Amino acid sequence: MIDRTARLLGMGGLLTQAFLGSPLGCVSKPTMHLNHAEISGANLAAYPPALAVVLTVVIDVYNPNSYDIAVRAMRGQVTMAEQFTVPIEFRPSGQGVWLGASTTTSLRVPVTIPIPMGLAVLRTSVAQELIPYRVVGRADVTASRTFQVERDDYSVDERGTVSRGQIAAVIPNSL
Repeated sequence: MIDRTARLLGMGGLLTQAFLGSPLGCVSKPTMHLNHAEISGANLAAYPPALAVVLTVVIDVYNPNSYDIAVRAMRGQVTMAEQFTVPIEFRPSGQGVWLGASTTTSLRVPVTIPIPMGLAVLRTSVAQELIPYRVVGRADVTASRTFQVERDDYSVDERGTVSRGQIAAVIPNSL
């Protein structure tokens, strides 16, 4: 069966079919789990001018395949304190962030929280040391550096907490 298919498709076609999950090969989806989040500072957006707290969400991505994969983009949202939502629009430069075969790699995804929202989060969590957050999103992935097979919409839906003190420490320095 494989010999006949190899002759019909050519070697490149056979490998492409394997990456796409046909019966000729087995491709496994990468799994994504939230490691932690950290406040990594503040930034000033040029247009429109605005101050924001930078929250870096660290997601551990396990690539169970025997070939490298790249995360080309991640989109979704982070909900802080169960009521304040900010978008995730992560597009690394170049071909994306390459993840080695059969390994877990930490992917650092920056999220900007406008200062007024950061203050609102602090006000609603005044009695809490840890602020809960939820990351819901999808990642677009490229399989294999050689064949560049693109697959989209690998999902992540994870919860965690971030220290209230981290946010409180950044905001006064930003004003």
